Amino acid sequence: MNKTSVFEQARRKYLPDKVKLLFITEVPPTPDRQRYFFFEQVKQGDSLFLEMIKVLFPEEVAAFDTVKALRAEKVHFLERFQSVGFHLIHATDSPLPDTTATQRRNIYKGNLLGLMKQIDELGGKTIPVILVSAVVHEACYEGLREAGYQVLNKTMIEFPNSGQQINFRRKLTALLGNHNLIPEPL
Repeated sequence: MNKTSVFEQARRKYLPDKVKLLFITEVPPTPDRQRYFFFEQVKQGDSLFLEMIKVLFPEEVAAFDTVKALRAEKVHFLERFQSVGFHLIHATDSPLPDTTATQRRNIYKGNLLGLMKQIDELGGKTIPVILVSAVVHEACYEGLREAGYQVLNKTMIEFPNSGQQINFRRKLTALLGNHNLIPEPL
């Protein structure tokens, strides 16, 4: 199994019947990092997943005292993510270790048609899209909007690591609230 198929297999397991909101983020990490948004067993890191569920399911997350306890329920939260029609893909699927932001931005721009094809396969231009990370937003926003895709965030939302977790939660919460996309509590 090649590196990309490990991520694709994990992502496909949680593909909703109908995608109602699509997040597009940076590339997945290399498989040796043993963490990924859709991997069910992640022992460290996993900031995108953890910060995303804090925004989407705050009442459920509040019931957990530790990150370890929250991680133990990852399958539940992935199933919740799927059940509300949310999905997540990447500006390109191949891990890009040891690349600069400029190099990744150029790679993402070069893959814009491939990304559009992937969005079309998931439901097309009617799916609201949120771009996560400065590099993804800079590379993809203009091209997707000009092609008629519904990119909701006109400004970038920081990737939730390296001290940007609060900014991520604040911006994503506001954006979802403005578009009535916050899931109902269980």
